[in-house]
Amino acid sequence: MNWDDTKILLAIGRTGGLSRSAKLLGISVSTVHRRAVELEKSLNAVLFSRDSDGYTLTHVGKHFFALAEKAEEHLIEMERYNDQWQQSLFRIALPELIGQQLLQSKLTALQLKHPDLQLEISTSVVPVDFSRREADIILRLVRPESGRYIIRRLGQLEYGLYCSKDYLASFTKHAETADDLLNHRIIGWDRSLQYTFLAQWMRELTQDAAPALSFDNMHSQLLAVIEGQGITALPCFVAKALGLVPILPMQTLKQDVWLMRHLDTKDSDYSTLISETIEKELQEYLL
Repeated sequence: MNWDDTKILLAIGRTGGLSRSAKLLGISVSTVHRRAVELEKSLNAVLFSRDSDGYTLTHVGKHFFALAEKAEEHLIEMERYNDQWQQSLFRIALPELIGQQLLQSKLTALQLKHPDLQLEISTSVVPVDFSRREADIILRLVRPESGRYIIRRLGQLEYGLYCSKDYLASFTKHAETADDLLNHRIIGWDRSLQYTFLAQWMRELTQDAAPALSFDNMHSQLLAVIEGQGITALPCFVAKALGLVPILPMQTLKQDVWLMRHLDTKDSDYSTLISETIEKELQEYLL
């Protein structure tokens, strides 16, 4: 069982399907299927249970999956260090628009000053998996309950409802109360992301009304608002910079911002430098 076999096992175990595994690994569905069959033959074990809903791990498959995850953790750990045994590769996980609009340019500028430093920057609404150490430095809008991280609260970020001037001009009756939102086009979140704090807040404000448009990322929501497609929740600093119009300006959401550093990086000068850069850049925008 080589590392390529391990990737197949991990991908199918995490996605539950061949097509999703193929997309994750950047290979064809037929290749995933062939290698999954070969993996079972090489181990002389049934690892996957196949049904109409996809692939699930058998009891034996779960055992090998756990071993594969441990192997993955060690390999990822090795990749982080240079030939001087100093950590030079850092994975940074940032909330979507905060990362794209505020921090990405500062972090790339930091890397230019330190050529030995390698940064892998993820900007997403989907939280990272702490148990698998998917990131060394994390900026989160919800405090984690567990994980081997040093946690620091930086302040609060304010969110509000916004639309474009063109959208507002197309309505004779403006939204003055939460009930008025029922007469407007709401831009919401994909079903798979209803657990996020913004999706829950929007559902409360709109009384669980079905959104006219749903997306699985905030960048698409922002583009739809700019194009005059409706109303959505956005970080106030982004909306104000783009000249968007606040809706129900007295009803905003303030969310704590948490900066997290993995315990294994606490003595790293690079980790400290990255964390200080993030904190310094955010201070202007936090309450």
